[in-house]
Amino acid sequence: MAVIAAAAFLLTLGVGTYRIGEWDAIVVFFQHITGNVTDVRADHYIWDIRAPRAAAAILVGAGLAVGGVVMQNLLRNPLAEPYTMGVSSGAMFGVTLSIGLGISVFPFLGQNVATMANAFLFSLIPVAIIVAISAFKKVTSAMMILTGIAVMYLFSSVNQIVLTTSSSETMTEIYSWTIGTLARADWENIPIIAAVSVVLSLVIYAMSRRLDLMYSGDRSAQSLGLRAGAFRILMLALVSFLTATLVCCTGTIGFVGLVAPHVARIFVGSGNRYLLPASVAFGVAFLLVADTIAKMVGTGGLPVGVISSLVGGPLFLYILIRQRRRAWM
Repeated sequence: MAVIAAAAFLLTLGVGTYRIGEWDAIVVFFQHITGNVTDVRADHYIWDIRAPRAAAAILVGAGLAVGGVVMQNLLRNPLAEPYTMGVSSGAMFGVTLSIGLGISVFPFLGQNVATMANAFLFSLIPVAIIVAISAFKKVTSAMMILTGIAVMYLFSSVNQIVLTTSSSETMTEIYSWTIGTLARADWENIPIIAAVSVVLSLVIYAMSRRLDLMYSGDRSAQSLGLRAGAFRILMLALVSFLTATLVCCTGTIGFVGLVAPHVARIFVGSGNRYLLPASVAFGVAFLLVADTIAKMVGTGGLPVGVISSLVGGPLFLYILIRQRRRAWM
């Protein structure tokens, strides 16, 4: 998958409205790196437009895959991921409030930072609701998923209300965020995504052995010295912050965090020391290929969220039917 991801990165550089062959695009890309630019126009399209979009696909695919692994592990449910648990919808609601209504929790911050703060705080709401319910009532993993789906639909309904009361320009902008697109990626916001995705992914990977203990349940984990409740809250907060950052830059992109861990488990099993990097590799490859297809559809292309849902939905159904339960437990 890592090799496929590298090939998909180079392939996507040659796909877009500006016509240039794949090999020529690769040559232009490496010419810019070496400082030997011969075609200024081609260099602009490849380096300033397509390269940051591909870099965003790598970071977002990796981040969503890590979030999916963590949530499926903590909740012991193969359907858990930031999208189905309502984390993405909560973050999207925060973005909608900032863009559509101009409401920011921290209005003294700049627009971009205030939007990200909104996304993070509202992404914590679904997690807080699930944790609160778990504190007063014994709930199953299926009930946690249903709670996340209920919160997701609640946020989606409020987002639709804001959409219908907004101007046409604002409606178009919010709609593109709702579907999920990489077209807004540029070299200015790539460092933010990279810093958050890389740092949090490494922090989560450093706690992979503790994640393994959560497979056996809270009581078994506590008997081995792990405070399961506090650890679950910490990990869910990290995933929420990671998801909020990605949503602020690309909108909601579904199925990456759902499918990537399942495919990785088929090859490497459930040990998080190998599952996390394998899921990252597949998530990156999946999103790069999906974005390449999205750019090839129609005259102006489609949002990548549409392609990821079209491909990820049937793929997940196939995996769910063919895969045995013990493959992920």
